[in-house]
Amino acid sequence: MQTLGKWMTAATMGGMLALAAGCSTTGASGSAPSASLTDTSWQLAELGGQPAGKQSLKFDSSKGIVSGSGGCNNFTGAYQWSGKSLKMGPLASTRRACMDDASGKQENAYLQALDATRTWKVEGKTLILSGDSGQLARFTAQ
Repeated sequence: MQTLGKWMTAATMGGMLALAAGCSTTGASGSAPSASLTDTSWQLAELGGQPAGKQSLKFDSSKGIVSGSGGCNNFTGAYQWSGKSLKMGPLASTRRACMDDASGKQENAYLQALDATRTWKVEGKTLILSGDSGQLARFTAQ
């Protein structure tokens, strides 16, 4: 009887550990875990409700800097975040000319959106940046 009790305890503990391990690697619906704001490479998917180009973004938690590409130029700068609040800047950027006016306009709009960001939210593999007037940009984790 004592052996059966030990076996049942061991089986119960093993099942609980397996369940806990499963919960730590997947979401409640069995989906993949959410990406993190920091130390994730983000690719711009939408800017101001419009499809985006080649813009990227990455928050480096070890250095406290944000960096990325505006499409034509690279940028870097400081960021501060607390809870869901986020502020970037000032940002320093290279000064290469864009190949066409449309690319230059989109890069300027992107950098302005980063400057106007006040809050952030990650939903699965999507990062959403918002400002005082609402959603500014949507990114996809890479």
